[in-house]
Amino acid sequence: MFSLRALALALCVSLATAARLTVSIPASALLPNPATLPPSTHAVLVGPPGVRYDAPIRRDSTFLFPALPAASYLLTLHSRDYAFPPLRIDVSSAPAESPQQQPMHAWQTFRGNEWANKGPSYGAGHGELHVHVQASSPKDFYQSRGGFNLMGFVKSPMILMGIVSAAMIFGMPYVMENMDPETKAEFEEMQSKSPITGSGGAANQIQNFDLAGWMAGKTADTGASAGGGGKKK
Repeated sequence: MFSLRALALALCVSLATAARLTVSIPASALLPNPATLPPSTHAVLVGPPGVRYDAPIRRDSTFLFPALPAASYLLTLHSRDYAFPPLRIDVSSAPAESPQQQPMHAWQTFRGNEWANKGPSYGAGHGELHVHVQASSPKDFYQSRGGFNLMGFVKSPMILMGIVSAAMIFGMPYVMENMDPETKAEFEEMQSKSPITGSGGAANQIQNFDLAGWMAGKTADTGASAGGGGKKK
């Protein structure tokens, strides 16, 4: 019986000396009416290993953590529609002369940085702390479909290649017809000497290639028939 009374007394003393944290979401330009936040919005306070407190949003757009022992905590607000900056909450041990006056301090913290890297202060108190956290940005999970853009369509690489090809196909005959005779003759001479479009060029060889004969094993007879066709003397 004595042990139960001692345990109950110790629990009452610990609750009496525990710190109280209240987090509120004030109205801002980004979130004019915090009451429109969905009921799933909640705040999570993570402390030493194994210590975690979860508080749902209340009607006055606040979160209450009534009893926090001395430790260092990470406060995160989870909402479906808005993002909030994370905070570092430090609750120090109360002095012996005033056990209900635990020093408390709140700073902004940054993910991916060292825990000692503190940002702007969000307030301080003794035994009780009230922190205001504004929404930092809206959450947008959908991307609006863009309308038809004529300039973007024309700037497409495939469209540009098609325009250039069409200009060459329909414009070259007109250019050739209106070309100076001397220039036209020089152009035809250069075209005939080209290794691609000339008489012995790759284009003519591919065009005159006998695929059926090659598959049958037929080889070109170069001079055999001409040599064997002569008369014997």
